[in-house]
Amino acid sequence: MEVTQSNFNSVLIEVQTAINNCTFLSIDCELTGLKTAVNSVNAFDSPKQYYEKIIKDCREFLVIQYGITLFRFDNDADCFKHKSYNFYTFRRPINKFIQDQRFLCQTSSVDFLIGNGFDFNKLFKDGIPYLNNVEEEKCRVTLEEQKRKKMEFLNSNFSGNNDIIPIPDEHKEFINKIIKTLEEFLQSEEPEIQLPKCNAFLRRLIYQTNTEKFHDKIQLETRTVEKDRILVASKLKSREERDEVEQKKFQKLFAQMENFIGFSKVIRMIIESGKLIVGHNLMLDFLHTIDKFLTPLPNDYLEFKECASSLFPNVLDTKYMSSNEPFKEIVSSTVLGQLLESLSGKPFDIPKYEQEEGGQGYVLNDNKEHEAGYDSFITGLCFLSMWKYIGSQKNWSNSDMFGKAGLRLLQPYTNKIFLMLLTDGQYLNLSGPDLNPSRDHVFYLTFPKEWTTNNIVQLFSPFGNVYVAWLTDSSAYVGLFKRDQAAVALKTLSQSDTYSIMTYAKRQALLTGQRAILPSPVKRRVSNEGPPQTKRRKTDSFNGSTSSSKRLIEPIEEEEQSEEETDDGKGETSKVKTFAECGTWD
Repeated sequence: MEVTQSNFNSVLIEVQTAINNCTFLSIDCELTGLKTAVNSVNAFDSPKQYYEKIIKDCREFLVIQYGITLFRFDNDADCFKHKSYNFYTFRRPINKFIQDQRFLCQTSSVDFLIGNGFDFNKLFKDGIPYLNNVEEEKCRVTLEEQKRKKMEFLNSNFSGNNDIIPIPDEHKEFINKIIKTLEEFLQSEEPEIQLPKCNAFLRRLIYQTNTEKFHDKIQLETRTVEKDRILVASKLKSREERDEVEQKKFQKLFAQMENFIGFSKVIRMIIESGKLIVGHNLMLDFLHTIDKFLTPLPNDYLEFKECASSLFPNVLDTKYMSSNEPFKEIVSSTVLGQLLESLSGKPFDIPKYEQEEGGQGYVLNDNKEHEAGYDSFITGLCFLSMWKYIGSQKNWSNSDMFGKAGLRLLQPYTNKIFLMLLTDGQYLNLSGPDLNPSRDHVFYLTFPKEWTTNNIVQLFSPFGNVYVAWLTDSSAYVGLFKRDQAAVALKTLSQSDTYSIMTYAKRQALLTGQRAILPSPVKRRVSNEGPPQTKRRKTDSFNGSTSSSKRLIEPIEEEEQSEEETDDGKGETSKVKTFAECGTWD
């Protein structure tokens, strides 16, 4: 079901009921941009460093479509019932209390979404607003303060205590005409009249004059008429009636603020339900969900983990799940579309599923990839197939497998979020400390800008194959495939006037301002001739395979998807599909 501002309030109760009744829900987001800082992510970053690099993107880019599919296991029918919602989210200017939201985007992302049928007219015309809790609280406090000041101002007017602005000579004639108009209005049968157009200063003088002469007889209100701000005068019978009018005015403003909260209400419902939340390659969607609809992302990584785990104590990333045992040796790719294809055939078996009666959802042949609702749907199917595979290995029945007891089967994968590009199986662990894998086999190497990957590979060739993770044109991390060669490599290569080398641990200590863990390597001269210069290439695995893109501008390679030919460094060509061309975190 497509949900926009026009039908949001009417389906909100239905959404809440579906959330409360579901077994789990799957989500997906479409964004205005995917990567700027992510280009600086290094394969040997820690989860902390990873987070600190990508939060800038999450703060700048926006969620413009949020897909939610709710799966409910029907024990009697022995199948999953599902319904999907595709929410368009767009925040128009709210009021003077909340700053306009900047709409930042990458043209590649917008072009990609247009190519996949995204309706930007629907987004801009009828998108659902939202506020996170900080914005909501600011708006609420400001409205309360405005209400208090307004009532104090009106009460002070009755006591004659208000400050008077002298009327400039050039405006006296205009104000006198206004006074005459209001006097005639009081004698008429009209319930209200519009006063002549004027600027903000003159409106202030009119308010002041009305308070002095007609404070208990006429109520003034500023309205927008055909894009112009117009003062409208209406009659009052008493001071109590005037106060009641002001109360209703602020009640209307508070009601508008509730509408401004908009889609954030859905995310709050999900949190209150405590249901399992499933996503694929969840990190960006997860961060955007928190930042846009709940609370601004903190700079401190540990503070973020504490905040995220308290809000979402039960999440599962199907990319992490499919990248680990027992699935990583069975599935050929963890890209969402290809993963679904693998999980749809032997040895897997997607449980029976059908749309909820009276609900709206998708079927597989809809082929609406990169529509958030559809992607949330197929993410849920991937999860169901893997869940059933685990349960089937234990010979569990569907009723046990998909009941509360079956959630125990998912514990090895719960609250672990996959981190693109990182080595050593690193992931974001919401349930405890992150992994701290040994990096004794990794070195920080600096070298002349003219050096290429081949130079580095040849330098380390006596110690086996390496993984080169470029940092700049003149620095990189180098990981040895043969870890037991680390000590020999450091001792052998620790002296040179051409390059410098240090352990990964020492480099990390220097970056954080800590005392060096290990002493600096003892320098030893080597030949300055170096290996022959060739075109710079970046390794993408320990076997030394390369791609031809330069480090500072290269796209991030996706998994086994053919799109363009590239030299593999051996005189042969292979095909890869770049991250930039995919246009999404798959």
